[in-house]
Amino acid sequence: MHFGFNTAVKGLLASQRSLYITNHNISNVNTRGYTRQEGAQRATTPYALPGIGFLGTGTEIYDVSRIRDSYLDFKYWNENAPMGEWEAKMNHLSEIEKLFGEPSDTSFRKYLDDFFKALTNMSTNPSDSSYREPVRENALAFTKHINEVAVRLNELRRETKVSMENNIERINSIANQIASLNRQIYSYEISGYKANDLRDRRDLLVEELSKVVNVSVHESDDGKFRVSISGVSLVDHINVSEVKLKTIPNSDEIRIEWGNGSLVNLKSGELKGLLDLYSGDGENNTYRGIPYYQNRLNEFAEGFANKFNKKHNEGYGLNGNTNIDFFKFDAEKPAATITLSDEILEDLKNIAAGKAPGDAEDNRNLLELIGLREDRKFFSEGTSQGTPDDFIKSIVSNLAVDSMQSERMYNSQNMMLKNIQTKRDSVSGVSYDEEMANMVKFQHAYMASARMINTLDIIMDVTINRLGLVGR
Repeated sequence: MHFGFNTAVKGLLASQRSLYITNHNISNVNTRGYTRQEGAQRATTPYALPGIGFLGTGTEIYDVSRIRDSYLDFKYWNENAPMGEWEAKMNHLSEIEKLFGEPSDTSFRKYLDDFFKALTNMSTNPSDSSYREPVRENALAFTKHINEVAVRLNELRRETKVSMENNIERINSIANQIASLNRQIYSYEISGYKANDLRDRRDLLVEELSKVVNVSVHESDDGKFRVSISGVSLVDHINVSEVKLKTIPNSDEIRIEWGNGSLVNLKSGELKGLLDLYSGDGENNTYRGIPYYQNRLNEFAEGFANKFNKKHNEGYGLNGNTNIDFFKFDAEKPAATITLSDEILEDLKNIAAGKAPGDAEDNRNLLELIGLREDRKFFSEGTSQGTPDDFIKSIVSNLAVDSMQSERMYNSQNMMLKNIQTKRDSVSGVSYDEEMANMVKFQHAYMASARMINTLDIIMDVTINRLGLVGR
């Protein structure tokens, strides 16, 4: 009789434990990174009855496992890094596009239009200071706009470096958390059972890390978990090799290093995207990052000022002065420092409109200055040639192409990642409908086992207390 009780109790306990697992799944339906768990159930060892055969002894839950596809994890982590890289590039290039502001009322060409329009108006009456004043003011506005864009590009580059430092701290923090979890998981799993919830937390950290930097993951047969960047271990079971950001002395160049000083080989990830933006000057087929646009802006400011000054030096002001620069700048950082020369700021009469001294209505040099805008040899050296408008158009075109490419790559990666995530959710995600169906199923099994115990109890009552009472 006890044999039957044991079998019924085993069924009761198995159903109860399955309900607990279902309860845990439902409780974590909104937990980020949670993997659906399932109890592995099997029949217990049967009892051999001589001459009859094997009599079943019930059931048991012998393991609780995560429903997870390691191939989908591998795919997700691999595709997450390029998405992080292109997202960083897309966001920063979008910022640079806003700085250049093409097309808008705050664009380079708008300021250039206003400046040359003021020169054209002045050519109709070069002796009148009321026509000279707009030339100075519009030229000043034009140079201030160049200064402002140069300063913002510098700030954007500094912010990019700060973002890299934050990402380095993030990588090291995640690596240490993974090592700590490795220690806990390893000690818990010595008994042979999986620490499912701790593994979820570790996988979530790897997922977060995979967006920052390209990682690969390997778990050995003895349960030691390893995370590496381009083949070099970041986390080797409970040991961590931290990375650091190093600034090259006497320069603004930086590099990502391991603790022993060797270079970290970044292939993708948000950190790689930020590094490309910070260091990419477009030379030798490198990425066109912030330095590239800074160099182009410097090239424009220096070239424009030199060419305009050269022609301006040939003319004469109302006071007969000649050989006066219209613009001035610091050769080390032309775009950030370009402004009007002291002579032009102090005295409007120094604007050299004439080709000869003594004639206040002479506008021949002014007309030649105006003609510079259509001079196709204005920029005859360097990466872009042609008129000032052609040069600006070239910068804006490069920026538009780079920005569009980053946006397309980001959208493509994002779509790919969403597809993989959908597949992961279909395998590992918690479904209310499925869990509710399981709850009803295990509840019925529990009630059936309880009913079986009641039945056996009645049988025992009859057998012990009522059998053989007739005739007493």
